[in-house]
Amino acid sequence: MKIKLLFIFTLLVSSFNLAQSDIERGVLKGLDYCYNFKWGKADETFQKLIDKYPDDLCGYHYKSTISLWYYLSSKSTDDYQNFIHYSDLALEKGNKQLDNDPDNEIILYTLGTAYSSRAIVYAKAESYLNAAWASKKSESYLNDALKINPKRADAYLGLGLYNFAVGQIPSGFKWALSLAGIKGNKELGIQYIKKAANEGYLSKTEAAYYLSQIYSESINNYEIAAAYLKPLMKKYPDNLLFNYSMGVLEIKRKNLSQAEKIISKIIKTNETNFKELIYFSNFLIGDIYYKENDFETAKEYYITFLTSYGQKDYKGIASYRLGVCYELTDDRNTGIQYFKQSDKGNMDLDDDVFAKRKGGIFAKRSIAPTEAEVLKASNMIDQGNCKEAIDKLNTCLDQIKSDRLKAEANYYISTAFFFLGKYEEAIKFANASNGFNSSEESWIKPFTDYYIAQCMLKLNKNDDAQKTIEEAEDFNNYDYQNKLKNLLFVLKTKR
Repeated sequence: MKIKLLFIFTLLVSSFNLAQSDIERGVLKGLDYCYNFKWGKADETFQKLIDKYPDDLCGYHYKSTISLWYYLSSKSTDDYQNFIHYSDLALEKGNKQLDNDPDNEIILYTLGTAYSSRAIVYAKAESYLNAAWASKKSESYLNDALKINPKRADAYLGLGLYNFAVGQIPSGFKWALSLAGIKGNKELGIQYIKKAANEGYLSKTEAAYYLSQIYSESINNYEIAAAYLKPLMKKYPDNLLFNYSMGVLEIKRKNLSQAEKIISKIIKTNETNFKELIYFSNFLIGDIYYKENDFETAKEYYITFLTSYGQKDYKGIASYRLGVCYELTDDRNTGIQYFKQSDKGNMDLDDDVFAKRKGGIFAKRSIAPTEAEVLKASNMIDQGNCKEAIDKLNTCLDQIKSDRLKAEANYYISTAFFFLGKYEEAIKFANASNGFNSSEESWIKPFTDYYIAQCMLKLNKNDDAQKTIEEAEDFNNYDYQNKLKNLLFVLKTKR
């Protein structure tokens, strides 16, 4: 009798393992379709998992993520409801499974991942309390999965995103989250995501993409970002999101022609579920021509973005730059119209806050010739033409009368020398910038200090760098403050 029971138990365990292997293969196949933007095939694959294993949560969870991808681009109510429908089913099935098998690491991991997806969707929907609690639930399940199997590297992606996101929250708000048991560490978050990218199985691709974005958007290490993103582009050439992100990264790397090649392909796509990427691709092409000082061509793309995109994000900065384009092509009257519209953006975005302030200024007065020349020179730096920019700015300095614009011109000369690797010269012009009253443009001094600190670190003057970082941290209420706080954090970790 004991032998018979042992045989039955062995058979059940074997059947369970076979089912798990079959489910995992189905998940990997479906994810591969997702990353290749073959959404119909991905949906079909996950639906087959649901049909074959109706009591398992995996098919429902991964089917929900298709609607998550759609929703992040469309913010459509239908996509949101579809996501919630399948996510709810995944949680329901998963909790029932967990009641019968509380130490199943796969169930715990998938539940943690499902809650992580919910947190992303809630955050996009601006339901921040729900997002916070979903994040906390995700952390709990993923930690439980790791207690059972510390080698399940996939679980570190959700934990990494959780820690990084909470670590980004301003210190003034952290006490409230701490009371709710929500704590995070930005550096630990990056370590966890790296572990998932290097050792993960199901989450490897996603982790690599998130790392590319963290290094691109928060740390400004564009070479590391490219090292994570390029292999994804090569493996999944039809993935519009990876292409778009690479286009943004190439702009930051000052490879404008390469960026245009990548982004132009997105504009021509027939993909209907990711219209927002197409809208923003028009905005980016506008930015490329703007940075090339081709203001006439830039107009067309900014106008397409403004007339096709229905949300507020980046409408302020697009309107402001369009106003500049018209003014610098001798159409001041149309420029004024767009300067007046530059307050229509999202005031949670640094670009749109800047646009509102500057648009308000230029709606009331024209752009001075010297201001236009400094702007064109700063664009030349964005083109990678730093030597030419320095020559142009030095010529401008002889003509500039206001302290504010002298400070700005010297700041740009400093950054150009920094990008050329001439750190002593960069410090010289940064100090010259700080010698002028730039209170009208309060961002100049803290950003100048940032570049001084960067140069000090390059010259192994760590104590001087630390002192300058602390000085920069003391500034408040200036344009792009969120961006600079991240950059200063990164510098402090380099010491």
